[in-house]
Order: sequence, then C-alpha cells, then structure tokens
Amino acid sequence: MPRRQFATYASILTVAMIAFILGFPFLLFALARAIHCAPDTCGAVGLVLGLYGRMLGVLLYGIAMLTVISARCRRAGLSSWWVVASLFWLLAARDALMAGLNFWAVGFSLGILSFQWPITLIFFFAVVTFLSLWKGPDENGSEPPRKSWKMVQGSAALSAIIGAVLCIPLFVTLAWIGGRRLINPLSVIMFPQHYLYVRIGTHFITLTTALWVLLLVFAGALIHILVSQRRANLQVPPTRFSRPVS
Repeated sequence: MPRRQFATYASILTVAMIAFILGFPFLLFALARAIHCAPDTCGAVGLVLGLYGRMLGVLLYGIAMLTVISARCRRAGLSSWWVVASLFWLLAARDALMAGLNFWAVGFSLGILSFQWPITLIFFFAVVTFLSLWKGPDENGSEPPRKSWKMVQGSAALSAIIGAVLCIPLFVTLAWIGGRRLINPLSVIMFPQHYLYVRIGTHFITLTTALWVLLLVFAGALIHILVSQRRANLQVPPTRFSRPVS
C-alpha cells in the first residue's frame, strides 16, 4: 500500500473510531429514548449494547488497522513483526478502548473499575504516524540512521513484550472460556501490576514506568529518523561560493 493511501485509510479509520467512542454515550441515550424502556430494563439494555456494541466496534477497528499496517509494511519493506507489536499494543489498551466513555456497568462487569493512561495506544499511534510520514524504498526514501533505527526496534520490541505480559489475564480468560481451565483468571488479573516491579529504596519501577521511558526513547528516535530523512531530501540551491562538481 502506498504511503499516501495508508495515511488516508488510517486517518479515516481513526477519526471514525474516535467519533464512535465519543458519541457512544449519546447513542445509548438515544436508543433508550427510542425503545421507551422501563427504568428497570434500561440498565440491561445499556449493558448489552455497551458491551457487545463497543466490542464489535473495537474489533472492526483493530482488524482494519492491522490490515492496512500490514499492507504498508510489505510495500515499504518493513518486517511483519510491526504488525505483531501493533496487535499487542492494542490488546494492552483494551481497558481504555472498552470502558472509556462507556456505560458504567460495562466496566464493572468486565472487572475494569479504573484504568491508567493507555500508553501502549500511544505507541500504536506513533507507529501509524511514522508510517504515514516516512518514505520507504518504494518512494526512493533515504535509509534511516542505523543507531536511531536500532533504538526504535529495541524500544518497540520491549514495549510489545510488556504489552504481551499485560495481556496475560486476557489470554487466561480466553483459555478459561475455551475450556482450558488451568489457572483461575481471578488469580492473574492483578499479577502484572502487583508482582512485576523493581524496588529501589522507597521507589518502585513498574511496567508502567518502563513503558513511559521506552515511549520517550521510541518517540525521540522516530522524530530523529523523520527529520534526518527530510534534511536528506532537501535540495540546497548552489551559491556562488559552491565548488563545481568535476
């Protein structure tokens, strides 16, 4: 997929998803008014629509975005591991995508009483932005600086691994639903945050702290790559002091 086409599709899908999330409370309210549900049944209607309607919207958005990312990576000569990393980033942000601006009972039924900043979602949108701006070999773009590209790959790989760790409760729950009841999902819900940390004196370095640090490295390296490519593409007009090329 060409870069401009990818940028167009990704922008349309993301804007549609943001509009869907922001307008979801109004959609629930309009539906409740349209069907004239009783006070004791409106809650059940809101729960069912809020759970399955939001799940369907998030699922369609995720599949569509992973599809266009895969198409762009193939065209630009990038590894398919970027698609895998994007998948883990989206799955790790499931709490915000499912419970954010949704009916309160949805988060309660899913065990999401509160959620933090979806840091992995920022990783995801950073990659989408990079793929929309970076000119790959298909556009005769310059090669990214090796050091910056290694930093991008390293920070992306570590953040994707952390995202996979944060998805352990989801994987265990899906296995439990599928009949593989080896571990109780309730015993692993708080496992990533309560047990995976490093204590230095009175300070705790959690997975969230590590993600913020990796995000700074990741974003800084991506910006350096884009700026370096733009400088390489700029053609400085010759001056009277320039030496002629023999």
